[in-house]
Amino acid sequence: MTAGLQIFRSQAIRVIAIWVLVLAASVAYADPVTRFGSSYYYVEGNSALILTGQMEKKGPADLNGRHHIAYTKWSVQWRFRHNMSDGVCKMEKISVMVGVTSIRPRWRDEKKGTPALRERWKQMVEAIDRNEAYHKQEALDAGKRIEEALNNLQPTATCEEMTTTANGVASGILEKHKKASYDYDLSNDYGRKNGVTLM
Repeated sequence: MTAGLQIFRSQAIRVIAIWVLVLAASVAYADPVTRFGSSYYYVEGNSALILTGQMEKKGPADLNGRHHIAYTKWSVQWRFRHNMSDGVCKMEKISVMVGVTSIRPRWRDEKKGTPALRERWKQMVEAIDRNEAYHKQEALDAGKRIEEALNNLQPTATCEEMTTTANGVASGILEKHKKASYDYDLSNDYGRKNGVTLM
């Protein structure tokens, strides 16, 4: 009876130890804090030509000033705290925040449109959703990779060196994902080749 109890306790301790390791890993590599938002501009009319003309004038502009039917922008910010310990600088706390905002059109008098035009509008909105999903995933991937990279930084001789190294690593990851988003927009003409159009 005593031997059985000891085996049970030993197994219980192993289970607890495993859960502690799992929880520790989940804390170290928790998903970044995320914020998603949408804003809208309104168009009105009863033809694809009229609606397109308004979207080309009212739609969000990119960094070059060109207007688009819809646009998704995102950012990743990181903060960290480090401290000297045992003669080296070590990371103590890391936080990463991801923000994604989409700007898209709303058809003010959609209910008055013809069935064919309303169906075309629906297809365009679905294409906007797909385009936005790509950029959102790039943002999330960037945030996760930055958090993981900062968690895996080795101690440095000084905290000034740690700061420089951490910001350099995070900025490099961010630029890579920003470029992927930019290249994606260029390759499909900001969604137009993937259905973000009424024409």
